[in-house]
Amino acid sequence: MTMGELRPDDAADPAEFIEMLRQLKDRSRLTYRQLEQRAASAGDVLARSTAADILRRSTLPRPEVVAAFVRACGAEEQVEAWLRARHRLAAGTYALASPTPDHQPDDGTTSDRPPADGTTPSTAPAATPSTVARARWFARPAPLALLAVGALLAALAVIWIQRPDDVPRTPTQLSEPTSSASGSPAGTPDGSARPSTAPSAGRSQIRPARNPQLCLTDGQDPTGQYATEVAVQRPCAEATPPDTYLLPVTSGLYFIKWDHPVHGAGCLTMIDVDPGRKLLEPWEDCREDRWTQLFRFEPTGSAPSAYRIRPARTDLCVGLRDDDSDEPAEALVEPCTTNADQVFLVDALPQK
Repeated sequence: MTMGELRPDDAADPAEFIEMLRQLKDRSRLTYRQLEQRAASAGDVLARSTAADILRRSTLPRPEVVAAFVRACGAEEQVEAWLRARHRLAAGTYALASPTPDHQPDDGTTSDRPPADGTTPSTAPAATPSTVARARWFARPAPLALLAVGALLAALAVIWIQRPDDVPRTPTQLSEPTSSASGSPAGTPDGSARPSTAPSAGRSQIRPARNPQLCLTDGQDPTGQYATEVAVQRPCAEATPPDTYLLPVTSGLYFIKWDHPVHGAGCLTMIDVDPGRKLLEPWEDCREDRWTQLFRFEPTGSAPSAYRIRPARTDLCVGLRDDDSDEPAEALVEPCTTNADQVFLVDALPQK
């Protein structure tokens, strides 16, 4: 199936994007039940209520919902174009002609689900692209005077973002590892003692070695370039939830999985497309064949639990943007160096 004159890249705002999705369904001549069945046969999850609901609203569906919907309509070859358009609109690169409307649930599962495109409900005046509010995954600890308000807004917390498999991966931009024979990353000191032990599986705590009072946890990109929750360093006392778990996968590789009692679980995933390229973001869909979700822990020898964290199939290491020692600096993957910002203490915690 081809889109004909449907050009999602030309969508000027989310409402126009949804209208194009509606036209795509009309052209497919499929019922919502048939869309659900076709999605299931392709390995996607697209409930008929979800498919119907996204076409009733003017807010952006989650990326994986867009991908499943487009595939179910028979436009498999056009998934990338639809996702590219959705990503542009979610980033706020369109003119807002009126105050931002309150967002409604995008996935159609329940009426009290939070917005699914990384934005927060707003009653503020119209914003420009440079001032579009950035959403929080869930509410931060607040003064007692704000707790009542926080409780009322709890249902509007932003859920884990999930990316579809169809987003093109760019392994050529992240070359294969250039490790030495001993397994040391490029740029690491030679001759240092290397413990042979790997970190323990299970509930864990990951802390920057130079600032052990901080922990890697969820937060917002301080640069404002990426709208959804990413890994940052924050005081450990404020870092739970989510709980962090190391889950062995294969050949010394791990999932770094976050688990929250409300928002569920998600595996940290290296983003390999702009604007969030090289940040670490939690995705609900954890897959062993998705190399951007697999990490290996290389002992540094500087302390029993000190490691460099390296994404699979790359010669990169996890570090902190601009070697920032303050919180909430975001974690990102970058060329391996001897800098202290790429050394993390990985300690097992009691299981809950």
